[in-house]
Amino acid sequence: MPEVYNATPTGAPPSTPPVHTDLPTHTHTQTQTHTHPAGQDQPDHLTPKQQARALIEEVLKKTGETKRKILGGAYEVCPGSSFINEQNDEEVVLILRAHPIMNLKWMLIVAGALILPEILGWAGVFNPIPFKYVFVGKLSWYLVILGFAFEKFLSWYYSVFIVTNERLVDIDFVNLLYRVVSYANLNHIEEPAMVMGGFVRSFFKYGDIHVATAAEAPTLEAVGIPHPDKVIRIISELSEELEKRRERGE
Repeated sequence: MPEVYNATPTGAPPSTPPVHTDLPTHTHTQTQTHTHPAGQDQPDHLTPKQQARALIEEVLKKTGETKRKILGGAYEVCPGSSFINEQNDEEVVLILRAHPIMNLKWMLIVAGALILPEILGWAGVFNPIPFKYVFVGKLSWYLVILGFAFEKFLSWYYSVFIVTNERLVDIDFVNLLYRVVSYANLNHIEEPAMVMGGFVRSFFKYGDIHVATAAEAPTLEAVGIPHPDKVIRIISELSEELEKRRERGE
């Protein structure tokens, strides 16, 4: 069908109205990245426990130590355990016991006492005594010796020196009914001292630590612990870090 144009004064066909097409436009959204200013080491949302762990990791890195447990638990770094009266923001850094060789004396005594009845029997000492009395006597003797050995083991295992990010804890196990626990804050101690002398101590790398404090108990002692030089350095680093935190008001 032919197209029909209305005439215009100039005789030209009317202009075609402009056609508007909506083209897709691409909008670029800028993502804002928030950067922490320099000097802000730790986020504010860390809990006290997490801040304590971060501090301990930094101190261990400075001292060249890693998480480990050696010598049957006599030297344990970052055990992940807790103790009685532990504070909310407190983490255990070291658990220390006397070096196992310190038990050699009483272990030899126990070994000698266990074979003593047999030696006396071979020598004929029990020949004039009825067998039932010898049996009861030997049984009583072995029970006493085993009780002595058990108490010595408990005394070694539960007499511990604990180093945390806040305090030093000295636990002296006397017997099943009695123990002595002493505390000292790291910001209240003086420079700790180490005593390590003699061939045996130097060869097996164990010694004593004496920490002077301003508390009622003037000195905390850890006797015969492994690697006393490393323990001294860790205590000193923790004390310095704690003092820096106190100055910053943390």
